[in-house]
Amino acid sequence: MKRILFLALTALLFDSCTTISVPEYSVGAAGGEAGGSGRQIRIVQISDFHSNDFGEQEQLLLEQIELAKPDIIVLTGDIFDFKQKGDKPTENVRLLLAGIRGRAPFFYVSGNHEYFFRHDDEYSSMIADYGGTVLRETAELVELPQGALILAGVSDPYADLSYEERDKGTEDRGAYLARLAQAARKARALREAHPGAPMVLLAHRPEYIDDYLLFGFDVILSGHAHGGQWRLPGINGLYAPNQGLFPKYAGGRYDFPQDGHNTAFIISRGLSYQRPAFPRIMNNPELVVINIGIAPAAKPES
Repeated sequence: MKRILFLALTALLFDSCTTISVPEYSVGAAGGEAGGSGRQIRIVQISDFHSNDFGEQEQLLLEQIELAKPDIIVLTGDIFDFKQKGDKPTENVRLLLAGIRGRAPFFYVSGNHEYFFRHDDEYSSMIADYGGTVLRETAELVELPQGALILAGVSDPYADLSYEERDKGTEDRGAYLARLAQAARKARALREAHPGAPMVLLAHRPEYIDDYLLFGFDVILSGHAHGGQWRLPGINGLYAPNQGLFPKYAGGRYDFPQDGHNTAFIISRGLSYQRPAFPRIMNNPELVVINIGIAPAAKPES
């Protein structure tokens, strides 16, 4: 009996670490619940990849991305991890980027790990080399056959800090808020020119949600929490960086209705199972799919 229990727990642990879950969320044109059979833009979110291995040539992950049939791919930070050994920190990311290049337009914002050892410029250059767009305190209009969508992005709070400050875990909330406001201004200007286009924010850290909600985004996509590492009955996550035990924002969807407008906040549980080395339990690596409804274009006044 003990042997059977041990084998069952081992199988559960292995599955929790290596099998990719693909949750899917649908969001209406104003950030609320989707309804009807209108036009949608399908986003695939890759977060907290941490230079991990997903089969030879990253094929296990790339197959799931292909099956998801994305219109847009977004990378929400901690894609690179120089704590991995050998050439994995960059080579595994190159394989991922080569696999998604040409499949759909893709967009990247940095996470904290992009700043631990080297400057984000090196990583940003690699993203650009493979055809991706780096959103650094700015926003872009993405026009597709279904309609237009506005993607804004803000670099991780570590972008404001020296190496010494990062080691101490110090963060400058004021500087981060200023950069966030810069991205929001660009997004709003694009919204004025394209009324009805959903505004989506890419921001690695979920614990800054109160700041994100100041700017009227319809959808916010984050990562960083790794799903709380362990999911137990009745517990969405056990521990997350910068949130501690029993994090409020470990993973999943959270809705924030404000003055007749809803913001859908979606947190990926991330893909990493090798970094940190602490195993995931009942918390599979995650590739997130978000379907965003597109409102009919406003008719010009006669």
